[in-house]
Amino acid sequence: MTQPASTSEMKRAATLQLFRFKQAAIRHVDSGKDTMNPRIKNLLQDIEDFQDEIDSHDSSKPWPKRFSEEFRQLYRTIHRLRISLD
Repeated sequence: MTQPASTSEMKRAATLQLFRFKQAAIRHVDSGKDTMNPRIKNLLQDIEDFQDEIDSHDSSKPWPKRFSEEFRQLYRTIHRLRISLD
């Protein structure tokens, strides 16, 4: 049986994933797609806000389940906006 990841490991992994999400959205806009779409701007703001929440979360406390749901929501939004994560 494996041990669950520590909160500090989860924070590090989350930061890397959010960076990947943000870079994908920026590449999407820079390639001329959806340059005026306000949902892209909202997505980028949601990513920034979530990163702030993760940064302020105390590493000695358990990883909140709502963080996992927030990741799912961001991923769904990226998918819905047809932003490639490649």
